[in-house]
Amino acid sequence: MTGPDRWHLVRHARDAGFSEISLELRVSVKNRKDPVPWERFLRMSGNPLVPPFQEVLQQVLGEQEADEFARHLRPLVESGTGLQRTALAYLTAVKD
Repeated sequence: MTGPDRWHLVRHARDAGFSEISLELRVSVKNRKDPVPWERFLRMSGNPLVPPFQEVLQQVLGEQEADEFARHLRPLVESGTGLQRTALAYLTAVKD
């Protein structure tokens, strides 16, 4: 899920009437992910507004496609292969 960039966040705070705004952005990139058991991964969601991964697979792919995709992805998930990228924005503001 993608969201607004840092300037959109600041603009929304200004539009809401905040006069003093501070935004701290933390970006982290790691060459390895933590290994995750496949059954747990299927129940995970990257955001409360996004359904769990298994639900998305069932909605988007047919049974054969989902099985093929899982055969490819499962070893990567369980071994921790890939990049872990996170970005967090901490916005604080004061309203007069």
